[in-house]
Amino acid sequence: MAFWHTDYHSPHRGLTFEAEAVLHSEQSAFQKIEVLQTPAFGKVLLLDGVLMLTETDEFTYHEMLAHPALFSHPDPQKVLIIGGGDCGTLTRVLQHSSVSRVLMVELDERVTRVSNRFFPELATAVDDPRAELLFADGIGFVRDTEERFDVILIDSTDPVGPAEGLFRAPFFADCHRALNPHGILCLQSESPWIPELGKVIGEVHRDLRSLFPLVKAYCAAIQTYQAGLWLFQLASTLHDPLAPEVGTRINRAGLETRYYNRELHYGAFKLPTFVLKQLV
Repeated sequence: MAFWHTDYHSPHRGLTFEAEAVLHSEQSAFQKIEVLQTPAFGKVLLLDGVLMLTETDEFTYHEMLAHPALFSHPDPQKVLIIGGGDCGTLTRVLQHSSVSRVLMVELDERVTRVSNRFFPELATAVDDPRAELLFADGIGFVRDTEERFDVILIDSTDPVGPAEGLFRAPFFADCHRALNPHGILCLQSESPWIPELGKVIGEVHRDLRSLFPLVKAYCAAIQTYQAGLWLFQLASTLHDPLAPEVGTRINRAGLETRYYNRELHYGAFKLPTFVLKQLV
């Protein structure tokens, strides 16, 4: 029997959509994991009732988290993904031929196993010989690792519970240390339309600027994410995502994408005034 699910963005707003069936439901050691079948968005992944992934628009978020950072770096070889259990970001990183190794550190192994079962188009990345999956606490991994990476991508849930530390200055300092010289850090940075998150967005931006001389925010339109506008922040000691050579790399690579392209790469960094004010 059909029912309606609401993904609450705040106490006063949310996205409500019809679901035809619950395909999977379990309580892992960390959270409730559900997969719903919906007429509007295909299969939908929920964590503790919060929408994480849909068949119809997952490509928008994952392309926009991975490609701007990977193309901004002139030769990204070693990449670290913190979170990203559905493997969507991993899939996009592996489109880049320069990448020789990707380590994905995900807290909840069950998220990956369930996602691989119900979203098989993302599961092929797991079998790529360049990919390594480690199921552990990402904060602890970055704090303790002696490895160095060219690009670090933070593919986290909202800044509550275990993920809260992924939006804090000590974690960013550990990421800075885990990067090779002139490496790039990029993270999802929530929706600027949600007032409760405006403070978080500004704090993240200021914390990044205390560590990196170059910090730029960019956005994407994602229909099923909070309020439809999503923010990302990219930090580097040297590589400017708006440099002309970035466009040359995008054209040369000729990646198959559904949202991201050369023109959109540059345009995504043009932000509305109200978002710029949150970043001060």
